[in-house]
Amino acid sequence: MTEKSPTNKYLDALAWGLFIVLIGVGWWVGAAYNMDTGPYIALGVGLILVFLNLARTQMGIKISKFSLFVGLVALAIGVAGIFGYALDLFLTVIILIGLFIIGEAIERILRK
Repeated sequence: MTEKSPTNKYLDALAWGLFIVLIGVGWWVGAAYNMDTGPYIALGVGLILVFLNLARTQMGIKISKFSLFVGLVALAIGVAGIFGYALDLFLTVIILIGLFIIGEAIERILRK
């Protein structure tokens, strides 16, 4: 299947719907309980994007490296925030770029 297949469009629509519900529930919980829901929203966004790409691979659709990258950054920031740590966004992005480069190199080596 291609990136423009109907199945991929349905997956994208599902992910967007989950994202909008997550934002709404996060704001509502934050206002109702006077708490910072930012780390939980970041964790949710990360999970949505990572599982979106996992679903794509299971259905034979090429993953989106950009959405996977954003998902991993959000996941890292969310998990760190829940445990009370503040990750430097720039350093997190640099580390993940390096990991993506390593992953690409390993994939190419294994493909030969």
